[in-house]
Amino acid sequence: MMKYRKRKTLRIAYGFLGRTQDEIEILQGFQGVSDQEGWQVIVLHEQFEMQLRELIDKNLVDAVVGDFISERWLESLPSDLLIVHRGSEPLGPSTYSVSTDLKQMIHMAEDHFKEMGYASSVYYSPRRMEGVEWVRNRESLRECLLKQKNTGVMCVSDFLARQGIQLARQLGLRVPEDVGFVGIGDRRLDRLLADSDISSFPKPNREIGKTAAQLIKDQIERHNPKQILLSPGALLSRESSRKEHQKQNLKSRVDKLIALGLADPPPVSDWAKQVGMSRRSFENAFSEQVGMTPYAYLMHLRIQEAKRLLKETDSTVAKVGLAIGIPDPPRFSAFFRKATGTTASEWRKNEPYLPESFLHEIG
Repeated sequence: MMKYRKRKTLRIAYGFLGRTQDEIEILQGFQGVSDQEGWQVIVLHEQFEMQLRELIDKNLVDAVVGDFISERWLESLPSDLLIVHRGSEPLGPSTYSVSTDLKQMIHMAEDHFKEMGYASSVYYSPRRMEGVEWVRNRESLRECLLKQKNTGVMCVSDFLARQGIQLARQLGLRVPEDVGFVGIGDRRLDRLLADSDISSFPKPNREIGKTAAQLIKDQIERHNPKQILLSPGALLSRESSRKEHQKQNLKSRVDKLIALGLADPPPVSDWAKQVGMSRRSFENAFSEQVGMTPYAYLMHLRIQEAKRLLKETDSTVAKVGLAIGIPDPPRFSAFFRKATGTTASEWRKNEPYLPESFLHEIG
């Protein structure tokens, strides 16, 4: 009988690759199950292989979960050790493993690139993927970008997507007009450092951790080895791969966002987020399309709404200011005078009050 059968508490060495949000969420998903089962989880970070072998030599571990390089390395571990691989790809049919379905993501990215009008696509990763055009490092990506224009690049991580965007700009290529990038992970830090909202597939991190724990239980129950591929989330299409002619009219999208009222509209940063762009890129694109900055457009909408309320309702000037998000009467008066050259009361005298019902009748 295997040694873990003889103990009350299963002792699991868990390889923690780094302090990224992805790794933390995967570990949290795993610990949610391990706490219920009463397992002891030993988190190994630095010098994982050395620490693991020390634990094995001292008979202090019954199972191990990690991102392993190859099945061959695992063959050097004791045969009665429970092993679960959690990585970007399965290792092989004899190893219990959980991964996100990378091939599915590549195919989804290829479809996205075609929809955006890119002539070709390439996969950027240190590891080869059979059946797709592949570049393995920065130098091979450089050669590809110089040789193939109008190309979409599917990257195995947002980090590589960020590197690719920076390289493309160094080569004088426009993103996304000349080359588009899609990553994996939906990492905010990479989007900030790239100064571009990276199109990305979110990873089901907590589900990966939970599934890794379930595979430990499967081994205890002597089920056959399983290679589980989890479906990714939907591609979050953003400015790194969405060509300008494919973008919806920014003005119409903003109008929908603030349709609920001008009294408390979402901030400009939220406008950019809703259309999948960084704030700076959004402000530049909006100004080019509309002829004014987003803030100036908001002020334009406010003065137009103030005029409408003054003309079509009998609301007081103070209530009109409140309705458009400028509740302080002196501030509203100054705003209205600056925009129209006259006070709100004077403007109303020159524009006779017409009830909204009457305007509908003559419309």
